[in-house]
Amino acid sequence: MNAIRKLLLQHRAEVQEQMLAARAKAAAPFEEELRAVNIALAALDGAPLLAEEDAPVPAPKTERARKTGLPRGRIKRSLNDMVLAALRAHDEGADTGEIMESLERRWNRSFQESRVVEELRSLAESGAVALERGHWRLRAQPDAWTGESAAQGVAA
Repeated sequence: MNAIRKLLLQHRAEVQEQMLAARAKAAAPFEEELRAVNIALAALDGAPLLAEEDAPVPAPKTERARKTGLPRGRIKRSLNDMVLAALRAHDEGADTGEIMESLERRWNRSFQESRVVEELRSLAESGAVALERGHWRLRAQPDAWTGESAAQGVAA
């Protein structure tokens, strides 16, 4: 058993040496070409050539490209927006515990109950939310198309 282990360790060392030699052999032409390109760039930029060929030539400073287009990733939402979305999910209204559970389930993170209650109170002061019998409920928002309240029926 010990002899097999020694043979496997020796074989592993040989394979690692072969791998390093193959990497060096494959990289050699690219390193030479890269060195030649760096020398040419230094000559064009008017920079003095370095005495050592192995020393890297500093790249010229360029301006960062501006980001264009739409940002990627999640849309950043305020706690106010998240609380309103949680209330929209509960048509019949919800108590603070249900709102907290809805927030945690939807955004997969925990929220401080005091901050959520503070946000609900500020929404109540602004008139967007009402507290009725222990349940927070969205007030009827006017319909953007008809100018009527969403609680009113649409006449046929």
